[in-house]
Amino acid sequence: MKLFGLLTGTLVYSVGSIAKNRPVRKVFDLKRNTSSGNVRVQGSFNISDKEQVFYTLKTRVIAYREEINGLYSQFNSGKLLLNIPFKKISSDFADSDKQYKIYSSLGYDMEVIKQLGNVLNKLDFNSPHFINIDADVAYKLLKFLNNITDYAKTLVNYYLSDETLLHIKSSKDKLRITEIYNHLEDFITLRENCMSKIKLQIAYLESKITRESVLTGIKEMVAYEGEIGQDINLMSTIAITIWSLS
Repeated sequence: MKLFGLLTGTLVYSVGSIAKNRPVRKVFDLKRNTSSGNVRVQGSFNISDKEQVFYTLKTRVIAYREEINGLYSQFNSGKLLLNIPFKKISSDFADSDKQYKIYSSLGYDMEVIKQLGNVLNKLDFNSPHFINIDADVAYKLLKFLNNITDYAKTLVNYYLSDETLLHIKSSKDKLRITEIYNHLEDFITLRENCMSKIKLQIAYLESKITRESVLTGIKEMVAYEGEIGQDINLMSTIAITIWSLS
């Protein structure tokens, strides 16, 4: 949800899926307890628009960070009969961290992960890598999947780290914070849509029987000028834009 209301002077923000368009007030009271002598203060003060916007941004960042990092820590690959031929494609993907990023970009969906393994195992990785078209195309697909999560983790853990959020709070005005928030929402939506497109393509390719038809389908997926390639490139651009605004 974008904070368009800020630009017109009326804050519209969402916390816990509840929209509000009124000032937030913290209330305190002042009353004397005659038996104990204690004093309670009664009154109220407004939280500024900037503070409200920052709170919305911070809440969204923390929730998305927990989503990205939390699922990563909870996923148990041991529950899967994983048949993705990482090492046959490239030693670059022997690293478990990169493998987990690929699983994350598939939503940790066990069925889709198995489908990807079935698709890749229809290719021929027996030729030397420097002349192996199949390995080259499969590498590009795994690299795409790695980047989809790598950009997200970089965004929430570094570009929007707790330290950076404190800097934003102290040094940026309401409009700049709103701009950062809107870019973050764009990134999240784009990533989710891109993941959905890839999962649909993987399910479609699993139905293909011949190596040639699978190879052709993956080539179309990993074309940088294609829809998925452009989405991933835009994700990188948005993440860097957020970093530059912060």
